[in-house]
Amino acid sequence: MDSRQRYRAFISYSHRDRKTAAWLHRALETYRAPKQLRSERGEALAGGLRPIFRDRDELSAAADLSGAIRAALDLSDALIVLCSPASAASRWVDQELAYFLATRGPGQVICVITPSTPLVTPLDELLTPALRAALPVGVEPLAVDLRPGADGRRLARLKIAARLLRVSLDQLVQRDARRRLRLMSAFTALALAVTVGMGAMTVVTLQSRQIAREQRDETEALVAYMLGDLRQQLEPVGRLDVLDGVSAKVLAYYAKARDDRLDDKALAQRAKAQTLLGTIREQRGDLVGAEDAFGQAATTTRTLAERDPKDGQRIFDEAQNVFWLGYVQWRRGDVAGAERGFKQYDALARRLVQLDPRRVEWRVEVAYANNNLGTLLFEQGRPEEAAAAFRKALAVFEAERARAPKAKVNLVGAANSRAWLADCLVRLGRLREALAEREAVSALLAEAVAGARDDKRLLARSVAAESALLRLRFDLGEAVASRQAFEAATRRLNELAALDPSNARWREYHVISQMDAVDRIAWTGPAGLAKAKALHVAAAASLAKLRATGDANIWTPDLDGRMAMQAIVLAQCAGDQPTAKSLAEALLARLRILSDKREGEGDRSALRGFAQLAAGDPQAAISTLSPRRGSLSPAVMDTLARAYRMSGRRDEAATIVGALRKGGYASPSFLAFWGDSLPGGVVSREAST
Repeated sequence: MDSRQRYRAFISYSHRDRKTAAWLHRALETYRAPKQLRSERGEALAGGLRPIFRDRDELSAAADLSGAIRAALDLSDALIVLCSPASAASRWVDQELAYFLATRGPGQVICVITPSTPLVTPLDELLTPALRAALPVGVEPLAVDLRPGADGRRLARLKIAARLLRVSLDQLVQRDARRRLRLMSAFTALALAVTVGMGAMTVVTLQSRQIAREQRDETEALVAYMLGDLRQQLEPVGRLDVLDGVSAKVLAYYAKARDDRLDDKALAQRAKAQTLLGTIREQRGDLVGAEDAFGQAATTTRTLAERDPKDGQRIFDEAQNVFWLGYVQWRRGDVAGAERGFKQYDALARRLVQLDPRRVEWRVEVAYANNNLGTLLFEQGRPEEAAAAFRKALAVFEAERARAPKAKVNLVGAANSRAWLADCLVRLGRLREALAEREAVSALLAEAVAGARDDKRLLARSVAAESALLRLRFDLGEAVASRQAFEAATRRLNELAALDPSNARWREYHVISQMDAVDRIAWTGPAGLAKAKALHVAAAASLAKLRATGDANIWTPDLDGRMAMQAIVLAQCAGDQPTAKSLAEALLARLRILSDKREGEGDRSALRGFAQLAAGDPQAAISTLSPRRGSLSPAVMDTLARAYRMSGRRDEAATIVGALRKGGYASPSFLAFWGDSLPGGVVSREAST
């Protein structure tokens, strides 16, 4: 038996890259695998990645590899090669690879692109001849990228560790995130304790004005850390409770001082804490609390901007709070307030570009302003104008992507504009064009997630976008093909919702995915109908839990209204018309109560028309829906067509159904009701039997 020590990996590198090699060697040998982690083979992975072999000496002028190097290569489970122009040209690196590959495959070689390698250099130009020869034609190895804007050192270490431990990267990322969260939580508690202690010392024990000033500066530096670096590290993990504690402590600190005694720097810090508190409340569904926090922040930043109208950063901060305030008002159904806020935001964005057109973050503010305008136009039933606004926003983001293709802000911004554009195209009956936009959205967010795998908020958006794409494919008749993808998306959203139960946005995504499952299964026969009813009960329970917390109990058409519609449809599918009619009348009563309130976002005419038809009043449904024909989704146009047919106006029903078929609309409920289009009109299954 060979009793010599084995190595987890051998690091091969050009000595021009020795600083990176030294960092990598230290990073891997100090890495500790999480407890209870197991490999793909089920093996326990106790301990870390020791030992890693790295030759620390300059190679001699010998013509071949030394015996020590050969022995180390023989005893190494993997070979890590630092890829750079220098290593690609290094005879020694090539010989080490050739020797290793003589007995092992290229799958045991891990490529790491060094941080000094030019961004424009493709990977194939960084490989040695021996490695290129070992790879199949046209195939590049998977590489860890240490260049600026790529993986970064922490993610790079996790990627390499995952390969060496033979576990999935997601396992390590999630465990690492939880471990970092625990450390950050502990550090936050310590930092807050220090902050409180410093504040107390300032009041009680410090007599010297100079010492007090220095103490205040140190305290506010801690506050700046909490609102800056600490927030950036905690937000992607998706834990709102820790962030809530940070913002509350900061606001408590500033509450002790009068406004007229706070300088501009302190006021700016307080506004940041108010903004952070507003975003947390919004994500938790506390819209009233969020509006209050953003309103206070906007007042503070407006005061600062008025003190120095040429300070672009102050205008930028004001614009952020004006946007958030308008956004929350929009979500609460206050369209007039939202419109005022969005117009003010647009003016501030254009003012920023005038101040300095070279600032990327200011240029994209104009795109955000166009997106905001588009959402208002969309909600007002003006999809053509809304689509034009979203295209303007998309043009800005695409221009920025051309400058920085991998920047997350550009990928996410372009995805958001395309998602709204897709919704407009659906309203315009152009489903195939909408599908292309939705596919682009999924691709953009998938690319963004690949560059930030530990960002759970981004992952949630990506999975939600994939669900929206699947819903559109379902409406285009691709129900069977998307079943497994639907189920996978639902599982991932369920996992995210469980990760942070206080995050109302993630829980909303999960409820929507449950309702999607009801739509998908209800039309698959008697067994499917029974399962759909059970899923609907589960979805209703999830929604009830969501509505039981904070201000998340605001009634909305896309959640509460859709849930009520599904109950009516399930009763109709079961042939229980009395129950369907009773549920429809209850929905109409609820809509009448809401009509005099600000509560609830968006246009409720689609719900009202559906309920009127289900309650047996097709003429009322026609009166509600026909004036809005230019802005109705295919599903609502189907409702209008059924109302026309029930009223005996078959030609008008046939015109709508023909247009829906031409546009590709083929949802199971549509096909089940209308059957085939026949010469001279449309015959429903009900009418033909």
